[in-house]
Amino acid sequence: MTPDEKDISMTTRTVSAKKVVLVMVVIGLIAVYGFLIFDRPDDSPQARRVRLLCETDHKALLEAGREILKNGPDPSKYRPFGPIHIDGFPVPRGVPIPRVIRKLRPHAVLINFNGYVVLHMTEGLANYGVKIYPEGFKPPGERFRYGNRELLPGLWYYDHRYRQDPAYNEKISEILQKVQRQY
Repeated sequence: MTPDEKDISMTTRTVSAKKVVLVMVVIGLIAVYGFLIFDRPDDSPQARRVRLLCETDHKALLEAGREILKNGPDPSKYRPFGPIHIDGFPVPRGVPIPRVIRKLRPHAVLINFNGYVVLHMTEGLANYGVKIYPEGFKPPGERFRYGNRELLPGLWYYDHRYRQDPAYNEKISEILQKVQRQY
């Protein structure tokens, strides 16, 4: 083998080794990211419900929703582009979503056209979450429903199970009492 052939051979091996190391690093980063994002100890709907009802500072959540309303567009004049959800439109880009809301990881954060914030915790018809109303909110009609259970003045929990189970409010009370006893 001539010296030139040795240099070409070494360069090829060096480039190949660098590519292998780069691929391994990328795969490792993807694996770590997947572990951090998708490996939650218990992220069932019930665990998320408990986190929302019992492990969240409701006063901070209420203030965060009102902050979105203060920084967001006027819902009565806002014209979103594209399809909208029945409960409103997604918080526009540029309007910061406070940490207390991001930490809950809701499926959607919406601004209702009537002027309140809706946090959907899951997608689909089997949904639950909270509605956050501004101070002095006036219902748009006499058939308006705030939600199923008032957590604080201006912060209402809603859950599709209230329609199916007349005793569901008692189950929510049990969840709240169990957690309060633990602390």
